[in-house]
Amino acid sequence: MKTLPLILFSLATVLIFIYSCSSDKKPTVVYPEDSTDQLAEQQLVKDTTLILTAELPIHFDSTDYLLFPIGPVQVYSRGGNKIYSSSGSSGGKSFSIGYLSGKSFTGNMDNVIIQHLDSSDLRPLTTQTLKIRSFGFLESIRKSTGLELIILNITDRDTNRDGKLTSEDIESLYVSHLSGYNFKKLSTDFQELLDWKIIDANKRLYFRTLEDIDRNGEFNKKDKIHHFYVELENQEFDVIKYDPVR
Repeated sequence: MKTLPLILFSLATVLIFIYSCSSDKKPTVVYPEDSTDQLAEQQLVKDTTLILTAELPIHFDSTDYLLFPIGPVQVYSRGGNKIYSSSGSSGGKSFSIGYLSGKSFTGNMDNVIIQHLDSSDLRPLTTQTLKIRSFGFLESIRKSTGLELIILNITDRDTNRDGKLTSEDIESLYVSHLSGYNFKKLSTDFQELLDWKIIDANKRLYFRTLEDIDRNGEFNKKDKIHHFYVELENQEFDVIKYDPVR
């Protein structure tokens, strides 16, 4: 009978080992071997079960533009019928790719289509292949400067090289005029966006990123935090680095 506890203990040890191996997270970054590889075009796997759809237009008060979030829904057959579901649905019919909360839209977007209120023309925000995680309208900046700006959280590169743009890839910070003019990346390549904040008193956007300084492909407390700000009244959106803990 003494052998039974030993057998159970050995079995538990094996199961724990198998579980720990299978639950290992993929690295956030697989670094290119050289500079030319870093700029190479992404080879993304196309999911043929997805089709693009557009949300109903979003209009922020006292602005001149409509925004149509564009994103994928999945199409599959069940009992001879087509079933549509978004990435956030639980299997039922859903054509929604995100949700609006106050002045921010969060979802799974491939693009945003822009239309002036007095026009029928539709224009994409970008021609890049990327995933827009969220965008927010800077209402306080509009009130103080008249500028109509949006801030966007975007995954723009397959940094772990699994052929997909997912939450396991680095997230970056972008800014754009509501019209789509001067759509610009603010954060540095291969640095993970931590957070951002608008200070109305000086009309600046502050943000922080995390650099994988040991280049082990993972972001943790051993890596380096960088601090930046942008003068939003300067339409060039120049990024200025500063060090508050120097």
